[in-house]
Amino acid sequence: MELKAERISKSYGLTPVLEEVSLSLQDGARVGLVGQNGTGKSTLLRILAGQITPDAGTVSRSKGCRVGYMPQDTAIDATETVTDYLREVSGFADLESRLDHTTGLEEYERRDGYAFYSRLETILDGFGLENSKDLPLSSFSTGQKSKIFMTGVLLSDPDFLLLDEPTNNLDLSAIIWLERFLTDTRTAYMIVSHDRVFLDKLVNRIIELDSITHGLVVQNGNYSEYLERKEKAFLRQTREYDQLQDEKTRLREAAQAKRQQAQSGSVYRGTDNDKFQRGFKRDRASTSARAARAIEKRISHLPEVERPISKTPLRIDIAAAAGEGSTFIATAHVTAGYPGGIAIHVPDLYLSLGKRIAIVGLNGAGKSTVLKTLSGELPPVEGEVSIGRNLVLGTFTQEHELLPKECTVYEFLKENSTLAQEQVHALGIRYGFSEDRMRTVIGKLSPGARARLLFALFAARGVNALILDEPTNHLDIEAMAALQEMLSSYEGTVIVVSHDRYFLHGLKPDAFFFVESGAMRETPDLEEYVEAAAKRAIRISRRL
Repeated sequence: MELKAERISKSYGLTPVLEEVSLSLQDGARVGLVGQNGTGKSTLLRILAGQITPDAGTVSRSKGCRVGYMPQDTAIDATETVTDYLREVSGFADLESRLDHTTGLEEYERRDGYAFYSRLETILDGFGLENSKDLPLSSFSTGQKSKIFMTGVLLSDPDFLLLDEPTNNLDLSAIIWLERFLTDTRTAYMIVSHDRVFLDKLVNRIIELDSITHGLVVQNGNYSEYLERKEKAFLRQTREYDQLQDEKTRLREAAQAKRQQAQSGSVYRGTDNDKFQRGFKRDRASTSARAARAIEKRISHLPEVERPISKTPLRIDIAAAAGEGSTFIATAHVTAGYPGGIAIHVPDLYLSLGKRIAIVGLNGAGKSTVLKTLSGELPPVEGEVSIGRNLVLGTFTQEHELLPKECTVYEFLKENSTLAQEQVHALGIRYGFSEDRMRTVIGKLSPGARARLLFALFAARGVNALILDEPTNHLDIEAMAALQEMLSSYEGTVIVVSHDRYFLHGLKPDAFFFVESGAMRETPDLEEYVEAAAKRAIRISRRL
């Protein structure tokens, strides 16, 4: 089987996204697609999946080739049961209706239809949705619906999987299960992801979409190997470019010196009795001119080395305000949740300035509810949350729902800080917003741009406590690196919900907590949790 793109180009308005991009995915492909936000990764996947049409170029696939595509936005508005939904989207409802026909039966047997319901339950179990097959879709959270959507994609038995940020709405246990499934599957896949550990475990080829050329750069190996080679190549090219410029400068100076000698000798007059000296000077001038021309010819034959393009990296710089007096978050006998709804017991905590805790758990367990309670946004059902009067909170939610959609970037930063006009513009530029983008309404920004806007606000306000709910979900790897760099020296309090193992290891929290079955409990370390999830994933995988 082959899925092939030839000289694909795509623009949005006057902005080119893809320019004459060609690639071929074949059986066994294990590809990671990377690049900065806005370079066209999602656009390329949608073109390959047949969701949108390129402006130029063609996409072809082998006869009978099935493509499974999972976009970033996996909203499910259906109200039927999970099983009915999965039968429909996987194509098995149609197959079952055609079992009386020879072609339908052949296809049903080819896709192992007799094991369909067993596979359905196994994949749901792997994603942490045990005993959910008969429940209505309306009873699930956004993250749980993403798992159900992905289950439908996997059950469709594609020859090629195109996954756009598949880990964004998955909890850590589900990510580990998906890693195991993709490790064992014979299906080829291309994955867009910012999850470094996920990519390192699964891919053996990296395709980068270049933000300058809008073309592809292909390298073998996993993501860490790609980063290492890219850094070495940049340093090598920088060294070669600098050495070439030094050599050109030296040769030009030598040529200029010869030219000056030639000029001086050619105009030498001397006296009438000094004919020998005059001839010598003119002969040497002619020699110097020839030498200058030879040097200039040598310069023209030097190899060309392109100047390495060094993009100014994003820098997140949040200086935590020290505050005078109380800068703490404390809980006493707290139950987080809603009256008559979800309820999570929270242990008694006292988080002084500079403390860091990380919270993990399954989707729908109540992690975001705990964060809202700790920030004071949601009153506890029972108990008391105390926040020191000098604590300046910066709250980062998954969907950025606290941002005013009709407000421009400039208006938002100006109204929520004490910065002067010119300081607001300087801040916006530092966080990747051009003068034009400063006039853009927030509702039109990409999720990654909204994330950068929040970090810009936190910097302007000098927040000394960060409450972060899945902060890496919509950041590209450059922005993630900037966030980790900032947190490495940040002196304020950090409370974070995350499923990104690389990010969590870099955070070095003082404590890990696991939310499960209505309680938030401290767990010894992340590795114990990951190891248990990996063993569970292996056990379930054996049922497929």
